Formats: sequence, C-alpha cells, structure tokens
Amino acid sequence: MIVFKDVERAPRTSALIGWVKAITSKFVGTSELGLDDKEFEQIARDLNLSVPELHALSRKDDRSGDLLNKRLAEYGLSASELRDRHPEVLRDLQRVCGNCTSLKRCANEFKQGGSRAARTDYCPNTQTLEALKTESLEKSAQVPITPCCCC
Repeated sequence: MIVFKDVERAPRTSALIGWVKAITSKFVGTSELGLDDKEFEQIARDLNLSVPELHALSRKDDRSGDLLNKRLAEYGLSASELRDRHPEVLRDLQRVCGNCTSLKRCANEFKQGGSRAARTDYCPNTQTLEALKTESLEKSAQVPITPCCCC
C-alpha cells in the first residue's frame, strides 16, 4: 500500500497527473494488483483529492501539466516559486487543471497563439492566477525601508 505520511514528500510538480497515472495504472484495472476501495481512498486522501478526482486524474492525459506551466508563465509566475511560497495553492491549481473539461480547447488556443483574455472565459484557474499575479506585483512594489544614518 502506498501511503504518504508527509504529503510534502508526494510529487509537487506539474507532473502530478503523470505520477498519478503511473501509480494508478499499476493497480486500477488489473485484477492481480488491484487495490481495494479503502487503499484507493487512502491514496486519494494522502494526495488531498476525492476518490472521483483521483479516478479522473488517472484517466486524463498528461498535457494539463504543460498547459498549467504555460498559464503560469502568462501571469509571470513559475511552479517553483509557487511550490516555495504556496505549495497548497500549486497543488490545487494542478488538481483543477487536471480535471478541466477544456483541455483540448486550451491546448488549441496556445498552439494558435490565442490571448490570455480568451482563456479567461473558460479557465477554472483564472481567479487564482489573477490573485497570485496581484500578490506578486504587490510584493515586488514594496520598497524595503532602510534606516537612516542618524538612527
């Protein structure tokens, strides 16, 4: 049984979906290595996912990670920065992107050079990405206060 006592040690990159597929493909659908429901539920719980989300992620293709990285770049963000500052937000972005029903549309718009505004209409991560961008801009605009020489 695969159990992550420390969720931080579980995969945290945009490869989450690929990792979930690799793990679940070894178990789901194969009778000789099949997991019982409790074991599958434990894996989902350890990854902070619902059982239906884990099933859905195990069936998704792996391109959602690439698309998420492109979306992050559009907003001037990176997965490594988010992993350091907001690991739980990155995990949620990955989960939402992995379960998105508009992957094909998103991939086509990136391929055709569509604008960020076009993706804003249907991307379920838009509000989170905009909030992270605002936070990043506010953080970079803060000027550190240095003491004067007479203090």
